[in-house]
Amino acid sequence: MRTIRHKTGVIALEALAFVVADDEELGRFLGLSGLSPDELRASADSPDTLRAVFEYVMGHEPTARAFAEARGYAPEDLWRTARDLGVQM
Repeated sequence: MRTIRHKTGVIALEALAFVVADDEELGRFLGLSGLSPDELRASADSPDTLRAVFEYVMGHEPTARAFAEARGYAPEDLWRTARDLGVQM
């Protein structure tokens, strides 16, 4: 299993929190990922789940922009995190 560096993990967890805090984003993510709310809850700390959430965020520019602005991240921070997580862009 691949481990996640600390800062990368923090940003990925913040992305998860960002998605689940918004009913529309959460519904869209669950629909695209095929996960149920219970499955998401049970796997929230899994590298695969964090990668899927971050791929979702980065795959939709308005969501990526809103996340970066809400958390005070520069675009480079998001790209670095995506690379570290192994997100295919």
